[in-house]
Amino acid sequence: MALTEHEARVLGALSGAVLPGAKTVRELSYSTGLTESSTRKALMRLSRTGLALGTRQGLARWRLTDRGRLTIKLPAYSEYGPGQK
Repeated sequence: MALTEHEARVLGALSGAVLPGAKTVRELSYSTGLTESSTRKALMRLSRTGLALGTRQGLARWRLTDRGRLTIKLPAYSEYGPGQK
């Protein structure tokens, strides 16, 4: 399954999280330059495909799954990986 640009940007932002699952929608929106609405839509698609997982502790926070970590490392998404803009 190919990711959209928005999904790849959000996945890349999640891969750069210092703590696993430490990013809120607002933080992801800020770091990707996407609107909060676009970020939420991308997260929902990533969640349905098993690449990201949301938590219910306080503010919803998102983290990568193991599958998501492997996906962002693929050559097709290298420009969106950690340390990239």
